[in-house]
Amino acid sequence: MRENNLDCCVVRDLLPSYLEELTETETTAMVKEHIEHCETCRQLERDMRVQIPVEKAPQRALKFLKRVKRTRLMAAFLSAVVALFCMWWLYDQEFHYANTEAGRLEAVCDYIPLPEDSTMPHGVKAGAPVRAVSWQTIDNHLFIFFGADNEENVHGVMHLVRGVNGKYRALESSYSPSQYTAGVYGESLTPKGTDWKLYMLAGDNCRDIYSAEVHYIGLDYDGIDPYTAVKTYELSDSNFLWIMAQSDLERELGFSDKDIIGLHIDDVRLLDKNGEDITGEYKDESMTASWGSGKSTAELFLLYVYIGIVALLGGVFIRYFLRKD
Repeated sequence: MRENNLDCCVVRDLLPSYLEELTETETTAMVKEHIEHCETCRQLERDMRVQIPVEKAPQRALKFLKRVKRTRLMAAFLSAVVALFCMWWLYDQEFHYANTEAGRLEAVCDYIPLPEDSTMPHGVKAGAPVRAVSWQTIDNHLFIFFGADNEENVHGVMHLVRGVNGKYRALESSYSPSQYTAGVYGESLTPKGTDWKLYMLAGDNCRDIYSAEVHYIGLDYDGIDPYTAVKTYELSDSNFLWIMAQSDLERELGFSDKDIIGLHIDDVRLLDKNGEDITGEYKDESMTASWGSGKSTAELFLLYVYIGIVALLGGVFIRYFLRKD
């Protein structure tokens, strides 16, 4: 006698689905084989066919349910894509500037001029032409030396930091007017978000300037007897930006054994190829303004809040579309 693969009690449980053709192909074959060899289950199957009208599951309804499932999966996928795009777009609004000639100029033009309704007494007014003169990177930080072609001949440095998208976000800037239409500028830097102590030397429009004699003053805590030093730099480029550790510069100037709290430029003499002083050729006596100003950007707390909200909404929509009714 042939041994059945399924017990009678299992077959009786499967018969309703079997009659409606809802069982899997393999299960259907096993039930059919059992009925062929089991008189009791075969009689039960005949009785059920007589007593219960058998209707096949509507193929149109099954296809509709499959389409609904596919639509929900597509909606969940699109929700994830839209959420990721919005998060990336928000991030790119802050970390927006590429380290290219166009990107650096865009950063300076966006960040440096004052708003049209600004009441600040000093700064670069809206509409004034600005230039990204030169630049340098240190790790993930970008420094741009810029100039403004306005009546006060403003020059300064802008500090940006790189994000995960490879672009930069403006953090801060400092600037002041200059009496010189060309020359060398210097400034101490303590970049935001770092513990660095740097010193900047930058040149603008130094085409006919072959070297610069820079006179430094080092201030100690009492400020009564400042230390002085002179260093001459050969200029191979008309526009440049040099950034060095302030400790290295102090060592070069012989101040490393002094208790220096501040390093400043007292005077700059511009020299031609013969070593002659040509500083006066670039000095604008009519420019007498003397001030210093700057700008700083707020932290990223709100950006991360907005990104978190978008991520939460995206998760809600994804879960909604993937729910099981």
